[in-house]
Amino acid sequence: MSKEKQIPQIFPQEIVKAYYYGETLEMTTSNGLHTQTIQILPNHQYKILKTGKIMNMNLRSENRADNLKTVQVTMRRLRRLITNNFFGGKSELWLTLTYATLMRDSKQAYVDFKKFMRKLRQRYKNLEYIVVIEPQASGSFHFHLLLKRTDSKQLQIPNSELSRIWGQGFTKTKRLKSSDKVANYVIAYVSNLDRSDGEDKKKYIKGARLHLYPKGIRIYRYSRGIKKPSSMRGFKKDIMDKFEISGTISDFSRKTMHLTDEGKEVVYITEFFNNIGKEKDEQDG
Repeated sequence: MSKEKQIPQIFPQEIVKAYYYGETLEMTTSNGLHTQTIQILPNHQYKILKTGKIMNMNLRSENRADNLKTVQVTMRRLRRLITNNFFGGKSELWLTLTYATLMRDSKQAYVDFKKFMRKLRQRYKNLEYIVVIEPQASGSFHFHLLLKRTDSKQLQIPNSELSRIWGQGFTKTKRLKSSDKVANYVIAYVSNLDRSDGEDKKKYIKGARLHLYPKGIRIYRYSRGIKKPSSMRGFKKDIMDKFEISGTISDFSRKTMHLTDEGKEVVYITEFFNNIGKEKDEQDG
């Protein structure tokens, strides 16, 4: 008799960090012991509370594993930001901006992008965006851009015009439908590495492109009108009540394990509740 797989679940009285974006509520907690072990000090230093020793912060990743972890955290933030602002449909476009020659300077690439947006906004008003820089195996960069009108009217820009305004290489324009689950589509696109075998068969290595991002790069940027997800901390039950969620089983959950600097294993559980309404106004009684 096979054992039924146990679904990870957060207990109602556990303290969680919650994010609300789009129509999704995400809650994360840990069954590890949360005790403060360090105290942050000025001038990029910290004190180890157990010993009193003052240490300098390591502002750069020591190895590829550290850098990959940082990139993965950034991608989770990006997913929340996209979900909170882009839903697919006539008022949104998905653009790819490439370079005809190798572009290995991310700072210069962002300068080029800023010029592009300035020219585009002279022609098209009421635009907001999230842009993601993507590295190639060659070390060259190009951009993926989510663009939308704030008045919900149809956004129609000929690809030939975009190519002329960009002026650095070819451009590609696509309209994402709501069924595409925009955030999932974008994150998969910039994370997975294409490894075609030359026989018209597409093969993608999941998450492989994340290893190509250099240390310290700013992976995405967004315009001022983009709305950040709301975040809060508290007991799971209180947050569930705030959003008027009566069910106890999440739409999706996962369990991840991490090792602390002291070698202790800490288990995190994350739950996702989809298709929920907006936060209940506490003043409504």
